[in-house]
Amino acid sequence: MTIQQWNTKSLGTDYRLGPRETKLEKFVFKLPADMPAGPLTVKATLNYQKLMKPVADFLGVPADEAEIIAVNDHSTTIDVLP
Repeated sequence: MTIQQWNTKSLGTDYRLGPRETKLEKFVFKLPADMPAGPLTVKATLNYQKLMKPVADFLGVPADEAEIIAVNDHSTTIDVLP
């Protein structure tokens, strides 16, 4: 296990956000063929975590200092056509 979180980028995709940074993501969903027509709401939540859980557990950090904090959320409603 490593605690060198600053090396995250060199290990693969870096999902961290920098200060005042904006990232746009696109997602594609396949809806079930038998989904009823009508409104469908999709909700996304941006969470902040001071310390990754495995590291917090390894270091014995109190739960309130390693909690996941909801920073922002957004929802979009679309109409599913028959």
